[in-house]
Amino acid sequence: MNTQATISAGIEISPLDFQMLLQEKLRLAVQFTPVTVLEEEVTAFVGAERYTRTPERRDQRNGSYARRLGTSVGEVELQVPRTRKGFKTQMFEKYQRRQAEMDQAISAMFVQGVSTARVGEVLGGLTTIQPSASTVSRVFHTLDDEFATWKQRPLDAHYAYAFADGTYFTVIYEATGQKTPILAVVGIKLTGEREVLGFTIGERENQTAWADLLDSLKARGLQKVDLWITDGNQAMLNAIQTKFPDSARQRCIKHKMENVLSYVPEKQQEAVAGELRAIFYQDNRAKAEQAVAAFQAKYETVYPSAVECLQRDLEACLTFYTFPKTHWKTIRTTNVVERLFGEVKKRSHKMAAAFRNESSCLLMFYAVIRSLHFRKLSMHKKEQTQDPDPTILHNS
Repeated sequence: MNTQATISAGIEISPLDFQMLLQEKLRLAVQFTPVTVLEEEVTAFVGAERYTRTPERRDQRNGSYARRLGTSVGEVELQVPRTRKGFKTQMFEKYQRRQAEMDQAISAMFVQGVSTARVGEVLGGLTTIQPSASTVSRVFHTLDDEFATWKQRPLDAHYAYAFADGTYFTVIYEATGQKTPILAVVGIKLTGEREVLGFTIGERENQTAWADLLDSLKARGLQKVDLWITDGNQAMLNAIQTKFPDSARQRCIKHKMENVLSYVPEKQQEAVAGELRAIFYQDNRAKAEQAVAAFQAKYETVYPSAVECLQRDLEACLTFYTFPKTHWKTIRTTNVVERLFGEVKKRSHKMAAAFRNESSCLLMFYAVIRSLHFRKLSMHKKEQTQDPDPTILHNS
């Protein structure tokens, strides 16, 4: 038996690495294929493509619901479309009857490449609807082409909010697994929709890496962000200040409170935490400043390092008070982007293996975010941000 397997472009990899690649591709494919089938099925039921008006239309789409599908590579979560007249898919029953056969065919389709006729047979086995040529093409080319297009898609010129942060995934370099940083930016449009603007491999402490990511967003059309929500990473702050000098900046209060409390003895942290937290949960900025003054007066002689830590970038911590009150819960922390990282890690950890290279890591990241449904932020006309005075970004 050969000790090496050859894949696209003649690149040789070990059997173990090939098995890992196969597993990754199969997990993506098993989730991607049913999604495509469901869309084809509901289109036939409705009698029209999404957002299309035709004389043949018989129904209207009406949102979706989450449904888990058991597969040979674990459970995958799908969004099953609804219609007003009660669309009911036939896919799940058929899939469960032929699960092993389906998974094997999908594996060959996505990893080794098969004919479009065979792809049609796979999809035809999941639904009574005859898949169209465009459906076969979409499945056959997998997520790679879609991801490439996604990375180049145009962005809005103006976003109300943007959240920037980084996290780590394990990637194999020269046969050794190493922690590799992913930098990401999530935006909230002026209409309230959340959108992952972009992500890339890059060292979190490297200003150039952050600047390159921001440059890529600007090249795709982004010109203005009213408020950036970040932690205290100085390299990121310097890059934002350089690329978006007119934006305001909100320091994540969750990270800030953790920093302040690190200067307080553990046994006293619970008592101090309540008063510290109160600073950021007042009805307005004036009351928040009163809470700051009270905190400083009480603790500046007892925990001077903690008070000094709070003062270092206090202005950036209070920026959210100048924005609509209904948005405070969303914009005073970096939870929006951290939850995104959590979803990716929750699903990638089920693979129980490091990513074989950077490309497979990025593709998995994209495969997860494309399946997520973000909650819309209410943006009433009277709540639109009004170019508040920008907060200095280089404080940390």
